[in-house]
Amino acid sequence: MQKNRQRDRSYHNVKKVIACVLSLVFFIMTIAVPAHAEEKQAEATPSRISFSDLEETIDAYVASYEKDTAAVSVVAIKDGETIVNKAYGYADIENQKKADTSTVFEWASISKLLVYTSLMQLVEQGKLDLDTDIREYLPEGFFKKLKYDEPITLMNLMHHNAGWEDQTVTEVYYYEENKNYDLGETLRENEPKQIYKPKSVVGYSNYSVGLAGYIVELVSGQPYYEYVNQHIFEPLQMNDTTVHPTGQDRPDIVQRRNEVEGYTKELKRIPENRVFVTFYPTGAAMGTAEDLGKFLAALMPVDDSHVLFAKRDTLDEMLSTSLYYDETSIPRFAHGFVEMEYWAPTLLHEGNLKGFSSKVVFDPESKFGMVVMTNIAFEEIYYYGLISKIFGNSTYVSSVTSEERGYFQSTRRAAARFTNLFTFLDITKFTKADLAKSYNVVEHNGVVEKISVTPYIDYLPVSNLKVKLIYISYIPVVLAIVFSLCALIGYLIRMLINKPHKRVNPRTDFDKYHLAINFAGVALLLNLFIIYTRYPSYPAYSSLRINLLFNLLYVVLAVAYLGLLIYRLRKNNYGKKQKMMYIMSGISAFILAAFIVGWHLYV
Repeated sequence: MQKNRQRDRSYHNVKKVIACVLSLVFFIMTIAVPAHAEEKQAEATPSRISFSDLEETIDAYVASYEKDTAAVSVVAIKDGETIVNKAYGYADIENQKKADTSTVFEWASISKLLVYTSLMQLVEQGKLDLDTDIREYLPEGFFKKLKYDEPITLMNLMHHNAGWEDQTVTEVYYYEENKNYDLGETLRENEPKQIYKPKSVVGYSNYSVGLAGYIVELVSGQPYYEYVNQHIFEPLQMNDTTVHPTGQDRPDIVQRRNEVEGYTKELKRIPENRVFVTFYPTGAAMGTAEDLGKFLAALMPVDDSHVLFAKRDTLDEMLSTSLYYDETSIPRFAHGFVEMEYWAPTLLHEGNLKGFSSKVVFDPESKFGMVVMTNIAFEEIYYYGLISKIFGNSTYVSSVTSEERGYFQSTRRAAARFTNLFTFLDITKFTKADLAKSYNVVEHNGVVEKISVTPYIDYLPVSNLKVKLIYISYIPVVLAIVFSLCALIGYLIRMLINKPHKRVNPRTDFDKYHLAINFAGVALLLNLFIIYTRYPSYPAYSSLRINLLFNLLYVVLAVAYLGLLIYRLRKNNYGKKQKMMYIMSGISAFILAAFIVGWHLYV
């Protein structure tokens, strides 16, 4: 019996030892597996492409879209090192000039990141405060068109929520070099109206960022481009980039840029694709993708080194969330950098200029990022497709309880400029499914009050009644144009019929004015058509001035005709038919003049 007890005890002890050993093994495995998984994840992109296979993956992707590619330059940064730096396609298709890593592309709106970085450098030095009203930094009486008394801060400029209407594309670009460019004067001359309360909506604003660049000038005592050269480009050895308004400080880069053509998505060459940006800090930078990669690497330092700032804390602050989507905890902006959730949280910015598209995306946590630059306008294959392949898809799903469809209008719109007509034509109807795909929906009691279709832009609801009234308002305009056209054609037909037969056509002393106003109405139709067809090609405002002046001239002619008509009807006894024709022409002229004034279609 005693022996049996000893045997049982020994057996029990052996089981204890085995259990302890197994527990230890299990504990080691639970530690090792995550560590190994972490190590694996660190060796791959967010979409789980191994870094060792990344270049081959990009090569294969570009090859599959070769027929849709002009030129594309791709740079990938990992842990401060460039792991991919390649160019594909043609900088000039017609002349078969291949792109390479020295090809100069337009940064377009990615240039704004230089403004945000400059602001944060001056904040670090105590020369600027993000929450102070910017009027304290600007000359007295700088603004003339502010509608609200609320302060406008640097944060509002970074978040695009200062409340300004959008500039028209004709005001954003110009084509002739101006050696005496003055940023402050340009901002004064092109001040937009403030149409929203600060902080109420996000509406992408080039004016805001241009203004921020001007504040950098005033506080630093240097022209903005000189400040960037000294405090960003030189420390990072970005020797192939300029942000001068016309690039005159680097003629060698301008020459290389002029060797590159811009194309549509159908690979049709865009004439006059070298444009200058009116508020140049917002989009004038141009250089190689490799240089932009150097800037990207500086945003993801591998250790405590921080070239752009004296303190690492300033960089961390700049890349931290500063604005969330309304009534959510979803990040939207990090001091001007857009926050986007792919398969990993990222920061990014995009850029589009006439004939060029660019994008920079990075994950500060894993210290991996990419630059994509093309000479294709509003390009999507690389701008979106390649980025999604490397970073994973970005999907936002919003909860919407309202069953109603609705019309919405972008907050990035012109309200007191001739393009107001085009923005109203851009009113969009959203279904519940469309709303659910938005980045964010603000909804109270089943009523949608605001949606964020992109991080850069909010959309506000437009009532069905207003939409109907807008479209109804076009009916009398169309009828007025048709009447003017018919009256003019009728006059010419009568002339042709009467002349061969030498018939006497009874005329009055008012016929010449009647003919003139109808001829002007037809000319107005042609003029509006010219404006409409030229607008998508980013014409300079100066090149449309003659068209807008003609519209203003028509208003003057219409007023003169109506005044003269009223005076002559009192003094003369015209026949009923003639009187009716004169009055109908007056009504048509009034409608067209009201259309021009109401939609700001004049200088």
